[in-house]
Amino acid sequence: MRIKFPLLIIACCLLLMACSHKHKTTLKNYQAYYSFNNVTTSSQEKQLAKDLRSKGIPTKNWDTLEPYISHYNQENTGIQPVVKKWTQSKIGKDKNQFVTSLDEKIVEDNKSHFTDDLNYRQASFLLLHSLLTSSSDLTKRDLPLQNEYLNLKSHHKELTAKDQALYSLLFGDNISYQSTDDLLKAWKKAGLKFPEKVKLLSVFQNSPGDVSNFHTAIAYEKDGSIYVFEKQDPTLPYRWSRFNNWADIKTHWLSNRFKVFKDNVDILVNDQKFDDFLENTLYIPQNNQLAPQDK
Repeated sequence: MRIKFPLLIIACCLLLMACSHKHKTTLKNYQAYYSFNNVTTSSQEKQLAKDLRSKGIPTKNWDTLEPYISHYNQENTGIQPVVKKWTQSKIGKDKNQFVTSLDEKIVEDNKSHFTDDLNYRQASFLLLHSLLTSSSDLTKRDLPLQNEYLNLKSHHKELTAKDQALYSLLFGDNISYQSTDDLLKAWKKAGLKFPEKVKLLSVFQNSPGDVSNFHTAIAYEKDGSIYVFEKQDPTLPYRWSRFNNWADIKTHWLSNRFKVFKDNVDILVNDQKFDDFLENTLYIPQNNQLAPQDK
């Protein structure tokens, strides 16, 4: 008996080591994926609208944005590639070339094909603005006026002075900010409150005197996945993506679109830095986080 017991322990250890090695080998053969489409069909629009309403987005807000989506799809006659059904892609890979990576002449030529096209901030704001509240009167704050908001206002007379101040507080460049910490302090001082069921994702350059907004999107949880809706760039299609977890969103953006800025940007989820949000989030995906890697 004195001999068998140590042998049993050794055998168990070897078995555990073998299982661990097999698990590591399996992980090496897997690659994280996400799925997306460009909201080009009526069925996609209807499902997206249903999802957003279930997360608290007012019907009138969707009804304000939807014509822009339809108008873009009508004008995009082969100018920008689109994906018409849910399509799987590797994390870090994108279908479209973003404006920041294109020659200025190409960008201007692309713009000539699209009228009344929104950028990502404008699209996110039209969906979310009525859900954002503050404990202070934002109209009394000294906030920089945003020309792109004025353009939005010219098409939507229903937008108010409070909306103008809110847009500036959320997205306006402020040379007094030395980091995104100053931005978040300003939001806190204003008593800014964000909705919980649907979240604003914001990407900011994080440099002294240059805390500027690079991108925004809308995100929500559903059936064990994270869905992200965004206008990618001016002249680029709208996109509705499905990620297996929150961390994959950050990995996807920083390994692709914002790769050249990755050491100098902060991604915010509402009024939290992304990593802080992950630490405070109890969210367990119901589906597999990994998919087989292409051979």
